[in-house]
Amino acid sequence: MGRPKHSIDASTLEDIEHAISTLPNGNVVKKLTILASFSWLKTEEIAKAYRINPRTLFRWIKQFKEHGVVGLIDHPKGHKPALLTDEMKSQIVQWITTQKDSEGHPVFWTLDKLRGELEKVYSVKISKPTLSVNLAKKRRSNLGDPAPPISWQIRKNRQSIKKNSKSPEGKS
Repeated sequence: MGRPKHSIDASTLEDIEHAISTLPNGNVVKKLTILASFSWLKTEEIAKAYRINPRTLFRWIKQFKEHGVVGLIDHPKGHKPALLTDEMKSQIVQWITTQKDSEGHPVFWTLDKLRGELEKVYSVKISKPTLSVNLAKKRRSNLGDPAPPISWQIRKNRQSIKKNSKSPEGKS
């Protein structure tokens, strides 16, 4: 059996005990109490008793030595920054509304075409679901079918051709 690991020196232990007495209850107090138990328990015993990985204990000691009590406070991680800026989002809405690309050519937009245009103009690679969510937030989620819609005049002409196709000459 190896020697017990004492990773904490007497001055650090005093600092921990002093910090415990000055702080209100919370997560930091729990961590400091656990670290204070290093004076009479082995690392493995502490880890088992508190159901903590031994590496976590050593990380807490390192954080305390470097930053004091502030190092033991859990800080929120934040979120991933957005890929599209407000300028890009408004440009996408303009492209969809005008049905024209960045060079002014007429385009019937699909998600793939929008992704390609964003990559060409802004050098931003974005997934279809992310682009779809951004369009839904701008209330522009209905891009339509891959084929452009038939105008009302063409539809009307087709219906008139169908009606006229039955000629009375076919009757005998």
